[in-house]
Amino acid sequence: MEESQNQEKVQLSTEQLVEIANSLQAQNNQMNAMVKDLGAKIAKVEVENSQLKAIVQQLAPKPEADDGIKEEE
Repeated sequence: MEESQNQEKVQLSTEQLVEIANSLQAQNNQMNAMVKDLGAKIAKVEVENSQLKAIVQQLAPKPEADDGIKEEE
């Protein structure tokens, strides 16, 4: 806690604050674009997975009806 009391207070100019705000806004915009891109990629993969699941279900052997009667060997 002593450190925080001993730290010098820095006063930034309006230009510096505007530069910091613009930099943060640019970073935020970049992150938003990345999130949108990843969301689109995830949606594409989910569609592919759904299609593959449908194909696998069509190719999988159908279980035969079981009457509950088991043959004894």
